[in-house]
Amino acid sequence: MSQQKQTTAIVDSNQIELNNGQLRVVILSLGASIQSIHLNGYEHSLVLGSTTLDRYLDQAKYFGAVVGRVANRTAQGHALIDNQQYTLPLSPPEKHHLHGGPLGTSSKNWTVVEHNDEQVHLQSTLADGEMGYPGKMIVDVFYRLDGSELELEILATADQLTICNFAGHSYFNLDGQGSVLNHKLAIQAEHYLPVTEELIPTGEVQAVQGTPFDFRTLRRISREDYPSLDTNFCLAQDKQSVRDVATLIGPLTGIQMSLKTNETGLQIYDGRHIQLAQEHNINHSALSAYSGLAMEAQAWPDAIHHEHFPSILLSPEDRYQQITRYCFA
Repeated sequence: MSQQKQTTAIVDSNQIELNNGQLRVVILSLGASIQSIHLNGYEHSLVLGSTTLDRYLDQAKYFGAVVGRVANRTAQGHALIDNQQYTLPLSPPEKHHLHGGPLGTSSKNWTVVEHNDEQVHLQSTLADGEMGYPGKMIVDVFYRLDGSELELEILATADQLTICNFAGHSYFNLDGQGSVLNHKLAIQAEHYLPVTEELIPTGEVQAVQGTPFDFRTLRRISREDYPSLDTNFCLAQDKQSVRDVATLIGPLTGIQMSLKTNETGLQIYDGRHIQLAQEHNINHSALSAYSGLAMEAQAWPDAIHHEHFPSILLSPEDRYQQITRYCFA
């Protein structure tokens, strides 16, 4: 797809507002993205978003988007599926395939199937061979409001064996300003995945106990403990029922978010590369490093290269389902 075609898709992007009196959420058909979340009684958005759609091609890339068909990194862009080697495009400056490739689902203008004040259904069809992946895939995304809870449900089916791992990629700042390094975070994970300098899992599954990655009790996010945070926390070996897996608290507002999911992993990224000018920011201030914390429920990264990781294979007989809920108080 050319840059011109991408820009045309953005011009045509729909903006859907959900509002139940407790939460007001704006969804873009571009990337099936969450543009903003407003909690009743507060003026600021709880997630990072851009007022300018063109920024979603560069500085605001992935802001609130549903990324896939395989989220996170796939080493060298190589995937062996059913004894056949597939080459997936790299995502410069990365040396690896990232978030489904340069023209993954975050770059698509999704079809709005239906919506009302409290829910929206979006759909995208991925062609066989698109971004190097085998199989035609139909992906459905639902956003639903229930009180002060926003639910994201992602469903996918494919007509041949492929790989599938979607993630919602919102950046949270519950205070609407400043650095998320002052937020407090808790994650119900006993293990995490160590990575190489290029952020590819080594294959080791390491206990969090005794490491800087132990968030089993609520504590402040701080660069004093680690130079950066772009880490998969291992929640389970198989998908579970939806349950509480993480808590985030903004120190200025006291707003608390509980994240619930059925997923096997939670990628936490500290947003150290964020940069967005004031005039493009939903919350009307310049964004810089650590302005938002990405909390991405997903399967473990680079799983196709590690047999002991939860499988991300999807066959025609199966249906992929992720349910993630963001609960605010």
